[in-house]
Amino acid sequence: MAEMTAADRKALEAKKSSERKAAEAKKAAERKAAEDRKAAQRKAAEAKKVAERKAAEDRKAAQRKAAEDRKAAQRKAAEDRKAAQRKAAEAKKVAERKAAEDRKAVEAKKAADRKVLEAKKAAERKAAEDRKAVEAKKAADRKAAEDRKAADRKAAEDRKAADRKAAEDRKAADRKAAEDRKAVEAKKAADRKALEAKKAAERKAAEDRKAADRKAAEDRKAVEAKKAADRKALEAKKSSERKAAEAKKAAERKAAEDRKAAQRKAAEAKKVAERKAAEDRKAAQRKAAEDRKAADRKAAEDRKAVEAKKAAERKAAEAKKAAERKAAEDRKAVEAKKAAERKAAEAKKAAAQKQKTSDALKKSGRSNQPSKAKENRTVSEKKREGRNEFLSVSVYLNTGKIAGIVSIGVVASAVLITALTFIAR
Repeated sequence: MAEMTAADRKALEAKKSSERKAAEAKKAAERKAAEDRKAAQRKAAEAKKVAERKAAEDRKAAQRKAAEDRKAAQRKAAEDRKAAQRKAAEAKKVAERKAAEDRKAVEAKKAADRKVLEAKKAAERKAAEDRKAVEAKKAADRKAAEDRKAADRKAAEDRKAADRKAAEDRKAADRKAAEDRKAVEAKKAADRKALEAKKAAERKAAEDRKAADRKAAEDRKAVEAKKAADRKALEAKKSSERKAAEAKKAAERKAAEDRKAAQRKAAEAKKVAERKAAEDRKAAQRKAAEDRKAADRKAAEDRKAVEAKKAAERKAAEAKKAAERKAAEDRKAVEAKKAAERKAAEAKKAAAQKQKTSDALKKSGRSNQPSKAKENRTVSEKKREGRNEFLSVSVYLNTGKIAGIVSIGVVASAVLITALTFIAR
């Protein structure tokens, strides 16, 4: 019994020793797993920070490149627009000159048409007169036929007495018929002349119509040339806009690709860290599958990670708010710049008006002083002075317009750059 008790004691001691060793090994494994997780988390955080810095630098570089490309595209588009406007203005002047010439040609054609119409009316009047002559001849023929019938009846009653009379009547009728044939031939000659005159007038009218058609074709060609110039200007404008849009899209694609590459790198680093942490967690779980404390620590770590994630989201929200505040400040600065430019323009306009008033007063003061030289000025000198005054006023007005257009362009470009910067952020 005593030996069994000693054996039991030995077994109990061995069991306790093995349990202590197992507990120590388990604690050592847990410490090792915790240290490995912390190291992996530190590496992942460092890799994430490096990736974020790289992505931020890439975004900034892409934004700078996109801004430069936009500026270059805007300059190119402005130059193309100016060239297209110059070409359109030249084409418009040519078309206006051509239209004036066409109007003159149309007026000449109208005059020719009026002449042709008058000739046609005269020919129609002549043809009406000829028709009246033909009707008179037909009436004479009918009268002669009636006379012949009466003569035949008279000859039947008294042939002998009527033979001589009939012979005389036949001679008279032959003479009348000869005269009628001559009249018919004269009418036919007149008809031929009228027909030839009509054909000549129609040929002239046809030639005039052909000339007018050729002129109209030339006008249509000029109009088509103007349309082609307009289409070319529009295509140049669209091409410049397409180029600017393509440059912008290319810059945006480059920035997006850089962001995606940075995100891929960060994701890969994160996946590597997560795989390492998962392997460490699996090893720790295999070694301490029965230990609930490890699960509790893991839950605590998860809660901390969630809190860290929430803290990161709060920081991101604060950064977004700061960016919105910065954008609002930029908009205020742009509005202040616009107000300053408007004030400067108004001051410039007031100065120009003041200068104009002072010049007018000086001129009126000079004009009130009679002098012999001024009285002896010629009409051409007075006209020249009037033109000089008109040119000076035109120069003042054009300078104001150019300054206004330039200020509008500067403000529009500033607003566009601010909006693009805000969108990129």
